[in-house]
Amino acid sequence: MKTRIITAIIFGIIVALGTMYSPQSSAILYCIVGILLLWEFYGLVLSKDGTANNFRKIYAVFLSIVPSLVTLYEYFSPYPLWNAVVYQWLMILPLIPFAFELAAGSNKAFENIGFVLVGFLYLGLPAYLLTSMSLQDFTGRYIIMAVMLLVWFNDVFAYFIGKFLGRNKIFPNISPNKTWEGTIGGFIFAVLWGWVSYFCWPVIKLELIQWLVLGAICSVFGIMGDLVASKLKRSLQIKDTGNILPGHGGLIDRFDAFIFTIPFVVMTLCYVFEDKRLYYFYLLWH
Repeated sequence: MKTRIITAIIFGIIVALGTMYSPQSSAILYCIVGILLLWEFYGLVLSKDGTANNFRKIYAVFLSIVPSLVTLYEYFSPYPLWNAVVYQWLMILPLIPFAFELAAGSNKAFENIGFVLVGFLYLGLPAYLLTSMSLQDFTGRYIIMAVMLLVWFNDVFAYFIGKFLGRNKIFPNISPNKTWEGTIGGFIFAVLWGWVSYFCWPVIKLELIQWLVLGAICSVFGIMGDLVASKLKRSLQIKDTGNILPGHGGLIDRFDAFIFTIPFVVMTLCYVFEDKRLYYFYLLWH
C-alpha cells in the first residue's frame, strides 16, 4: 500500500506539472505518454516472432504516434512539413505493416495488421488529440486538466460507493467489482464536480450547463474506457497491462478511462458546443 501511495503521488505530480506548466510541456508530455501507452499495448497484443517482434512493435508505435510527432514538428520547426517532400513519403507509411508481415511470414499477419489499426484508434488518436489540444489554444491544457479531474472524481466515487453500497453487478464477467450503484454514484459526483469546475476554471469560459454535460460525458465514457481495458486484460488473461508503475501496474491501467474519454470530449466541444478554440478539430465537424 505504501508503494502504491508513493507512486500515485509522484505520478500525479509529474502529470499535473507537465500539463499545467506550459502548452509546450503539455504537448510533449502527452506525446511521450502516447508512445509509452502504445509500446505497452503492442507488447501485449502483437505476435511474438522472436527478434521480428521488436521491430513490429517499433513500426506499430511509430505509425500510431506520427500525427502527434507531426503536430510537434509543425509547432516547433520553422520549416513547414506540409510543403516538404518528406510529407509525401509519410503517405506510404500505412503500407508498412503489410510489407513487414509478408516478409516476416507471420501466421497471424492480418491479426497483427488489425491490432496496429486498433492501437491507433484506441491510443494513438487520443494522444494526437491531447498533443494538438495543448498547442491549438492556451486554454487547451486547462481543459485537459479539468477533464482529467472529472474522470478521476467519477472513478473515485464510483469505487467507494460501489464498495460500500454496491449490490448489482454490471458486467461480472468483465469487471466483477463494478456495480450499478457505484456507477450511478460516480455519475452524480462527476456532474457535481462539473458544477464545481464552472467556478474553478473561469479561464476556460464554458457555461454551467456545458460543464454539467462534460461531467456526464466523462462519467459515461470513463466507465466505458475502464470496461474496455478490463475486457482487454480478460481476453489476454492478465491482471495488469504492465509494471511501469509500482503498485499500480501499467500505464493503460491508469489512463484507460481518461484516454478513452478524450475523443468524445473533443467531439462535444467542437460539434455540440461549437467551440472554435480548437479550430482544426472544429473544421472537421463543419
